[in-house]
Formats: sequence, C-alpha cells, structure tokens
Amino acid sequence: MKTNTQKRSLMLFVLGMAFSTVLMAQNPNFKFGSPSNEELTMTTYAPDESAPAVILYQSTRVWYDILAGDFKLYTEVKTRIKILKPEGKEYADVEIPYIDNPQDKSMQETISGLKAWSYNMENGKTVKTKMENNNISRERIDKSHMLMKFSIPQAKEGTVVEYQYKKESNYYFYIDTWVAQTEIPVAYTYYNLLIPEYFRFNIDESGIVATENKIEEESLRFVDGNGDALTCNGTRYEFIGRDLPAMKSDSYVFCPLDYCKKVSAELRGLEVPGALYKDYTTSWEEIGRLLMADEDFGKRIKRACPIKDLVASSGAEKETDVVKKMAAIYTALKSRLKWNGDYRLFAESASKTIKDGTGSNADLNFILLSAYREAGLDARPVVMSRRTKGRLPFSHPSLNHLNTLVVGVVDGQSVHFIDASAEDGYVDVLPPLLLTEQALLLSDDGKGNWLNLQTLEASKANVIVESTLDAEGNIKGTCNSQMKGNLSASLKSDFREADDSLSYVNKMAERDGITITEYAIDNREAFLPMATERISFTKKVEADGSHIYVNPFVIPMMSESPFKAVTRILPVEYPYKYSVSMVTTLSLPEGYEVEEMPQPVSLTTDDKMLSLRVNYVLQGEKLVMQCRFSVNKTLFLPEEYDILRQIYDSIVEKNNEMVVLKKS
Repeated sequence: MKTNTQKRSLMLFVLGMAFSTVLMAQNPNFKFGSPSNEELTMTTYAPDESAPAVILYQSTRVWYDILAGDFKLYTEVKTRIKILKPEGKEYADVEIPYIDNPQDKSMQETISGLKAWSYNMENGKTVKTKMENNNISRERIDKSHMLMKFSIPQAKEGTVVEYQYKKESNYYFYIDTWVAQTEIPVAYTYYNLLIPEYFRFNIDESGIVATENKIEEESLRFVDGNGDALTCNGTRYEFIGRDLPAMKSDSYVFCPLDYCKKVSAELRGLEVPGALYKDYTTSWEEIGRLLMADEDFGKRIKRACPIKDLVASSGAEKETDVVKKMAAIYTALKSRLKWNGDYRLFAESASKTIKDGTGSNADLNFILLSAYREAGLDARPVVMSRRTKGRLPFSHPSLNHLNTLVVGVVDGQSVHFIDASAEDGYVDVLPPLLLTEQALLLSDDGKGNWLNLQTLEASKANVIVESTLDAEGNIKGTCNSQMKGNLSASLKSDFREADDSLSYVNKMAERDGITITEYAIDNREAFLPMATERISFTKKVEADGSHIYVNPFVIPMMSESPFKAVTRILPVEYPYKYSVSMVTTLSLPEGYEVEEMPQPVSLTTDDKMLSLRVNYVLQGEKLVMQCRFSVNKTLFLPEEYDILRQIYDSIVEKNNEMVVLKKS
C-alpha cells in the first residue's frame, strides 16, 4: 500500500512527465548533432500512432545577401526525422531539387554544406553514423533542373536521422513555396523569411491547419565585396507549426498539396535605389499571349498539317456533325500514333513524333490540332494543370503552373474537348485527371476563356438484372449494363489492362459471388462514348427446405465502403460526376412467399448532390429491387463527410440484407 508521500511523489512524477512532454512539444530540441534521449527512445508518435515516421523538427530560413554587386537568395534547411516503423526507412532517402541550366551559367543554384547523420541506441549508448560523399548522387530531370539525392546510412526502425544544407540562388526573384506538411506528421516546423524592402512580394498563406504567425519590420545592412555598405528596411515573416497531421495519399484526393499548409511568395516588383522600378507582375492574359506567340506552341499550330493524308482518308469530309468529324480524324491519327504515357505542355517536333510512332499527349495533341484545322474545324489549345499537380493560383499567374493541354473545338456556342491520351474515352470524355475546374481556352491572339471541364455531361450506367430462383436456392440469370462516358471508358480500360480475359472474368465472379457462364463487352475496341457489358451467371443461396434466404441485390452494387474513417480532415474529390441505376428482377420459386423484406431507403446530402434510393416491390411471383445512386458534383467538403459516409454505409447494408422466403 502506497503512503500519502509516495502517492504525492508519484503524482508529481506523472505531472512532471506530462509537463516535459508538453514542454518538448512547445520547445523542441533545436541543437543539431545531439538528439535527446526522448527522441532516441520514442516508439510511437502519440497524435498519430500509425505513422511510420515523424518529422521531429524542421527549420527553413530564407534571406538575401549581396555578392559581386548583385543580390543572392539563400535557403537553409535543417531536418530531424524519427523512424518509427520498418517502412519509415524510406524517409532516410532524400531528394533536393535545384536549377542547373548549362545554357545560362549566370543563372544557377548551388547546394552546399550538406551534412547528414543517423543515430541509433545500442546497448544503452548512442551510435552516430556520418553520411559519406559516396552516398550522394545527382540526376538531371530536364534541361534546366537537377536532383541531388542522398541516402543516410544505418537507417532502420528506431533510428533518428537528420540533415542540413544551404542553397544559393541567382534566381533572387523566385522563392520556393514553403510546405509545412508532408505524408508523415510534423511535430514542429519553422519558416523564417526575411525580405529587403526593394523586393515587393505577394505573400500567400493557405491550408486547412493553423500556424503561429508573426510579421516584423527590421533594419538590414548589406556589405558587398568592395566593403561598401547598403542599409535598408526589411520584413521578417515567421511561421511555426506544431503537431501537424500527415497529408496522406488518398484515392479520393487528387493532390493533397492543395490542402497542405503552405506559404508562397510571388514577386510583383523590384525597386533598387539608383535603378528603375521593374514590374514582375503578370496575368493569365499575358501568359496566353506569350504561349500563342511561342515558336514551340502557338506558331506550331499554324504550320502545315503533317498528316494531311490521314485527314483525307479519315472520311471526315463526309461528316456534317462536328463531334463525328472530330472522332473520325482522331481515329485515323491513333491508327498511326500511340500515346507513350507522358503528359506535357510543350511538344517535340512533329516529324520526330511521326517517325517514332509515339509521343506525349502534347506531341499528339499538336498534330491533332493541326489536323482539325486542316479539316476546317476551329481547333484551339486548352491549357491547364492536371488535377494530380494541383490547382492553378489565380492570384499569382505563372507559366510554371501549367503542365499540359487538351484540344478544344469551338462549335457555335459550344466547345468540344478531346485528348490524345484518351485510349478508351471519346469526344467530351476526358481522363479524370484532366477534368479540371480551371482550363484556359486560347485563341490565336492569346486571349483566353476560363472553362470548367467538370461541367461536362455526367457518366451513366444502367444495369438490368433478370434472374430466377428455384426451391434449392439456385439462381440463374443475366446482367446487362449499358455504360456511358467515363464509366464506359473505365470498363474498357480495366478489361484492356487485365492480364487476360479469363483472369478478368474470374476476379469479377469472385468479387460478386457468382459463377459466370458467358461474358462479353460490346463496342470494346470501338471509339464510341458507350459500351455494353453482358453477363450470364449462376449463384447459390441458402435454402433449408422451409426457408430461402436471398439478397435482392443478386449482383451487388457495393460490398464495402471506401469511407471507413470516423472523421476526415480532407475533402472528398470524385473523378467525375456519375449515376448508377440498377433494377433487379428475381422470379420466386413456386410455393414460396415473402416472410421478411428489407425496408426501402432514401438518403441525400443537404445540397442533394449525392443521393441514394433503394426500393422493393413485389409484383406477383417476382421481387423487383430498384436502386439509384447519383454523384452530381466532384467536391465534398469535410463537413459533408458524415452524411456521405452514412449514405455509403447504407449502400453496403442494403447489399447485405436478406429477403426471407417461407414455404407456403
């Protein structure tokens, strides 16, 4: 039995531990080279015990200096990570992007002062391992960008790793966006940005979590190589984030970076004493004019069509309907050229693409634009950022944010869209990652119109199941599904990418709990906006001679919900709008009557943009189940998650409920 003194000591110890934990969260270990015992011995991160690793501390400092009579921009990064699980070892492999343009040696970035260590607790002692230079490599990404890559040695479960480096940049007008969150949680992160008064930046802060922010004015003094001093005022921005949640990949989020806490700085002007003011402000209109005047973009479209023979043989001149004309020329192009899987904004030469027989979507799209114009269509480029690369910043226009294009054909008051990567799509049936809300249709003079590609017609599926049940619990039936739009494209794509048709059918049978006796897809290889899937099947249900237990969803619509988490911090993004209508007719065996039947359900979100309706009707000797599920917008906010999850749980519940038949 503990005495009062012992109890008081124990209470003080517990309170002390709790206080030290809070203190560590408020004031992390800033000293590099000396991880604390708490950091070395910790086994989980309390706010997220599933995390494979956690960033214990990260500091990013950005400032200006003068060297050789010109400004330089410096960025210093220090990072400490705790590896908590074996799979967390990958966070000891680091990549640092930087600019390296061999064509312009005056505009470069250099990485210096790179140091990295690992720390392991062995037999009660800390073992420190330094990273050697042979662990560092460099890889060229494109003509002006490089990656410095390194792997910190002796990294494993329980290891603390840390690294630091400094980047010097001649691109003093471009400050990297600070991203506070990653795919693992961040216990503490600090951003310190110091800008002289000569630089006029728009500072934009965004994200769904809060940080501690401070802005202060202070005096700055620069000394150049000749010893001359320059004094001015400056603004210091400080941002501190504590216990920031991981921004994990999610099948219902295209780009988690859109929602991460981040700070961007976009230069709008530069004014140095003794020099003229230089305006860096741009607009999307200016970017449009720049693109359409570029030799490798706008002027490329106006050159002679490189596939005139295909246009002539496509039969497009016989078509009066614009969509059919577009489809005919596209089909002809795809008979000669294949997409290589890459998305680009600029293209290689048309002659090279035609010679190779393959190219990026930009390579093929520029040829397609030229072919459409050859056929007399008003074809224009539609530039965008893919949904996986993040939304375009309207407040800070930049060509760097654009990364691909599709083809738009103006038809009176309408615009039709197509992309050369659409292996299984059609006109106005674009791949989901191109269905952006922010697409810019460019005219020849560079003027642009913003378009929302998510307003394209919703995809649809109509499923008809006809089945017969006998007294032994055997079901025999057919399922015919008519798919339109992206649902049709998805069906064709899944079948095309399967190892073989037999394995594809077997997986479907296992998923739906049926035996498939016949299977076919109509229009599987045709360039059409729809396809029909036809299935003949058998199925066994429970029957004991007096009762039969059968699910009225003979072919299940959904057996498992994708939304299992109780709460959600990110929105839910759908690839496209769609609706599924399913009608299942089950002929009951003679001599049986319905004893129990599920209740109908009707659920919808407050804005009626997502809804579920399930109804059951007994028509003589037939049981008819009617289900309709509709998604009429592509973005649902976190506050809508509860009802959305409830609707999905109801679908799963209905897919598992039984009708009880009793022998009369």
